[in-house]
Amino acid sequence: MESNRMLNSTGLGIAFIILFIFGILYNSMVERFQKRSQRYTAELVAGGVIVTVTISGFFIGWNNAGVVLLLFVADGLPMIIGSWLRGVRDDEEAKKIQKESLQ
Repeated sequence: MESNRMLNSTGLGIAFIILFIFGILYNSMVERFQKRSQRYTAELVAGGVIVTVTISGFFIGWNNAGVVLLLFVADGLPMIIGSWLRGVRDDEEAKKIQKESLQ
């Protein structure tokens, strides 16, 4: 029993380090492509969540990780759709302003 706890602690520490490094690299990638990725913040966050939930499956079990992922989909999907709709509205507004400025 004690060795299992030690294994979980060690595994959790390794997972923490892996996810921390992933976070640094992911942030670097987002920063590098900031102009292109600015409109896709919600999708980028969802990608990070998927990685974290996947890693968590090794600790909490795959069924539990699936439940957590389903719950993240429930609150993340409206944010992603909202982001798309805001992008469309922003594009329409930009076109309207550009058209007005040319007149």
